[in-house]
Amino acid sequence: MTEADAAPARTRDTVVRAAMELFGRQGFRTTTIAQIEAAAGLSPGAGGLYRHFPSKRALLEEGLRRQAEQGRSLAAFLEDPDGLAALGLHDRLQAVARAGLRRLETERDVNRLLVRDLAAFPDLLAQVRERELAAVVGMVAAWLQAQPETPVGDPDWEALASVVVSAISHYWVLRDVYDGVHPHGVDEERFVRALADLAARTWRTAD
Repeated sequence: MTEADAAPARTRDTVVRAAMELFGRQGFRTTTIAQIEAAAGLSPGAGGLYRHFPSKRALLEEGLRRQAEQGRSLAAFLEDPDGLAALGLHDRLQAVARAGLRRLETERDVNRLLVRDLAAFPDLLAQVRERELAAVVGMVAAWLQAQPETPVGDPDWEALASVVVSAISHYWVLRDVYDGVHPHGVDEERFVRALADLAARTWRTAD
């Protein structure tokens, strides 16, 4: 790719990042094209954004698509045999919980859109459900089932994964709503340890 070809791609990337940050911070409907252009370094109101995207909705779709692509980092973490296998069960569970919280933070703008705006776009809401929510629960369920310890009884791995993912997501959302301080007064380390304590009861041998 030549420098001339790369410049529009860089501008497009900048526009997407600026738009998603604004959508997440102040909402999709209240964010204007001129605001996005200004945040992306384009001339506000000059229509430069339309050389890269036909509409504000197209920008939202591209931002959601890119976020789903970036979410593969969690899959890579769960599939890393060296990064987790050397840890005891309790430490493994805590590591996964922390990774989930970090991923939610990197997806902050999408998470805010999901809670606040995407109900108005049922097709995009369904895409997030399939690309993000269902995919993450599936990954976590597969990881839980693959642990070497002997489980108690016959666990419902998908349900357990849903409980773990839901707890992590709810904790993150409330902390985000309250500007970084969880309203229950439970800090991240206490939350992660408690969640690992509960999940570890699924197996006979827990450290």
